[in-house]
Amino acid sequence: MYVNFKSKGAFVAACVLCAAALTIWPGCATPPLPASRKPISSLKGTDFAFPKDAHLSRLDIVSKVGEPDEYFSDLRVSCYKLNRVTRRRLVLLFGVLPIAAPRDADSLEFAMIEFDEYDKMLRLVIKINTDYPGALRYSAKRWVTKGATDPHDH
Repeated sequence: MYVNFKSKGAFVAACVLCAAALTIWPGCATPPLPASRKPISSLKGTDFAFPKDAHLSRLDIVSKVGEPDEYFSDLRVSCYKLNRVTRRRLVLLFGVLPIAAPRDADSLEFAMIEFDEYDKMLRLVIKINTDYPGALRYSAKRWVTKGATDPHDH
């Protein structure tokens, strides 16, 4: 079998060039840096570590952690604001050279508790979401209508 070494060398060179181009083409990698949290409430995530089988009522929860920041009666969800979260991302040129650390939009860490029609706790989750007017209601509505239990729900 006859192999043309010129075309084989050109093929290998083209493959190496393509591999290098696909590595460099994206240009930058942006791994997240650790987030900083600034408390906006005396509550912490650990304050919401209720036993799963406790079947606490809304009044029981209010007596333990206080009045919620928001209660959406149509959704039967209480929301408690916990922390203001600030995140930064490190921008790496070619995946190795740090060139910037821009700040992401401020986020809010909050606890959401869903209740049934008898005001008994169904589930609880602590989430982080972008902070904007109406963010708590939007997050609560999306969480309730999603239906499937999130693996982070308690």
